[in-house]
Amino acid sequence: MMIGMSHLWSRCPLSVRRLISWFFVLTAALPCLAGTETRVLIVGDSWAEYMWINRSLRDSFVAHGVSNIVEEGSNTAISGSTAQEWASNSYLQLITDELAAIPTIDVVLLSMGGNDFLAGQPGGGWYVGMPSAEFDLLVNQSIGYIQTVVDHILTLRPDMEILINFYDYTNFVESLSGPFSFICNPTWQDLGEPTALEINQAQIDLEDAMVAALVDNVSTFHVTHYGLMQFHFGYPSMSIPPGTLIPPGDLMLPSPPESMFGGFDCFHLNTSGYGYLADNLWLGFFAARFACVALSDQIPLWPSLDITDLVQAINDPCP
Repeated sequence: MMIGMSHLWSRCPLSVRRLISWFFVLTAALPCLAGTETRVLIVGDSWAEYMWINRSLRDSFVAHGVSNIVEEGSNTAISGSTAQEWASNSYLQLITDELAAIPTIDVVLLSMGGNDFLAGQPGGGWYVGMPSAEFDLLVNQSIGYIQTVVDHILTLRPDMEILINFYDYTNFVESLSGPFSFICNPTWQDLGEPTALEINQAQIDLEDAMVAALVDNVSTFHVTHYGLMQFHFGYPSMSIPPGTLIPPGDLMLPSPPESMFGGFDCFHLNTSGYGYLADNLWLGFFAARFACVALSDQIPLWPSLDITDLVQAINDPCP
């Protein structure tokens, strides 16, 4: 007569059961303890570089219990770069080299298109009163450049997942009279001196069109950020507290200066701002891939850990 596994388990001495339980917990958690593994390549412009320099993704991963996964961007996060440049052979080669050097990468985060957009009328970018035919051309050009990058990556690694990362609202309000006004004012003028509503709507229209063309949720993915800074920081000068403006927020307002680099940048976020953006990427994308049951999460269950807990630990995703 066969004796059930549960009956055998119950007849084992407590010390043996604890030893076996500890073995399975260690087995389940081992990948989380095996040092770091580079799984994400950050590619693109200043938003890519700021996230890389600030270790925004890494800090978000750690905050969510994943300390063994890290990102790389030292050669592919380049401030000032455009989508057009990334579609060129020399920039594509940078991606090729990094993927060849780091075979563990299975996600590429692309941040590009913002500098093409902010080039204004003199540089072939967006500007106030831009005819719809010109806007469509700008959109299609941006789509073409980014699609070239996507296709290049998937040719090298057909199983790669690509996260296309765009932006949050600019601030061409407070920044125009702040310490960075010598940079922000000329850009604002090249854009045709837009109101917050005009540039916010143009950004959303551009992103919507590019997402519709580029994102298939099979190889290419996207998480929107518009209104994220308004939500987390509020708008203190208007007595709007954090958590009041639900994304996409108030299109009549820019991103608040409290979220911008130095408090006066017209386009770049500060460290906290990029931290919120990274957390948004975690919630919208990375959590489903990198969630990991760390050993420390299991220890408080000891010594009451039972077979159900073990099965859960073994089956939970752990990269």
